[in-house]
Amino acid sequence: MKKFMITINDANGMVAINIEPDARSNYAASICILRTSRRAGGCPGVISSLRAAGFDSLAVILHLRDNFFADEPLNKAVSLCKRGEPHAELEQLCLATMDDRLSIAAIQDDQNVQKCEDPNYHKIFNILYTVSRDLDIFNTFKVETLMECRIVSVDAAARGRGMAKELIKRSIELALEHEFRLFKVDATGHYSQRICRSLGMAELKKVSYEDYTDELGEPIFRIPAPHHALCIMVKELP
Repeated sequence: MKKFMITINDANGMVAINIEPDARSNYAASICILRTSRRAGGCPGVISSLRAAGFDSLAVILHLRDNFFADEPLNKAVSLCKRGEPHAELEQLCLATMDDRLSIAAIQDDQNVQKCEDPNYHKIFNILYTVSRDLDIFNTFKVETLMECRIVSVDAAARGRGMAKELIKRSIELALEHEFRLFKVDATGHYSQRICRSLGMAELKKVSYEDYTDELGEPIFRIPAPHHALCIMVKELP
């Protein structure tokens, strides 16, 4: 049987939480990249970073190239990159987000381990940025900071086993530990939206891909079913 563990990086270093015990390797089967978002002018957090704790950032990027970069619905709609290919701007965003000092990975054993130059990347960045900006989340929920889930990615061989849900669940628990009052996900696909709802997250805004059009009225993203909309999901924390 394959064995998995959740590795959480926080102020105390690497904390292993076993789903099935005794699993360790340098290959990331699943990744959840988190970011602390702050109201403009806010102070930086004090949670130690994933890379400072010794996690192999290259393993994260290799995993994302093989999975998230090719499979995420918006990336796929604009043919951002082929499976296994690098993408400089997206990788820079991922590494910068890891440096925001919160991260979670599920580790599998027996494996080896903004101005946008790219117009397709700009399309993705634009919808994610503008929809969240227009919601005025900080004032709406009267918070100075929030934890934002930027990327959830599961290796194709490990899908269908609840890994993504477990990663997001652990992320919410991590947000609670660090006294965040709001947890946010930009859920671009049907499956991530279903997971968020199952964890008690509310839909703050829904943008249909069919209705998100360019100046000629043509859809910017042509995404096959079951992915129909971008949903901004939030969970208020006690």
